[in-house]
Amino acid sequence: MKKIVLTLIFVVSLMQCAYCADYDALYDAAQPFGTKLYNDIDPYQDEDTLKYSWSPYPLFRTSADLYFKDITIPPGYYLLTPRELKGHDYVLFKQNGKVEYIIPVVKKDLTPLNFYDADVPKVKLTAWQKFTTGVRKKFYDTAKSSGRSTPPSSYINIEVEVKYIIMTLYYGENKYTLLFRRSPY
Repeated sequence: MKKIVLTLIFVVSLMQCAYCADYDALYDAAQPFGTKLYNDIDPYQDEDTLKYSWSPYPLFRTSADLYFKDITIPPGYYLLTPRELKGHDYVLFKQNGKVEYIIPVVKKDLTPLNFYDADVPKVKLTAWQKFTTGVRKKFYDTAKSSGRSTPPSSYINIEVEVKYIIMTLYYGENKYTLLFRRSPY
């Protein structure tokens, strides 16, 4: 019995080391965006503002420093915007309409089908909130002649590992994975 337990512990520890090696390789391969954007403005921001009924960007609040190579993202509120720049995927961290940080995506996948309906927690509404939401939806459906569409669904998941903080940004039909170090060293 002891041999089985020790073998299981050994196998689990090997699996964790394999994940660490994968994260190390992904982190080393990711390269920061080489230049700054003109006036620190997202070039496609106006397009998104005209296309959607409200802001399509998910709001992310961090209470700890995030470290990516020589970039330190201090605590605060950031709008996360995935973009393809120069043929690579990046996530823009924006504050007050300005791009503060540009972090590369280490892995891009498709969001699983029905992810937003099945896995994203729903807010429980009171009777009054249900009523006002229904009225707002009805008003929006009748006044939809502006041609603007509903922004894509989004969700942010954070996992803390031994050496890394893994941020998974689900945005519309895509899933973006970002890696940050837990400490600057």
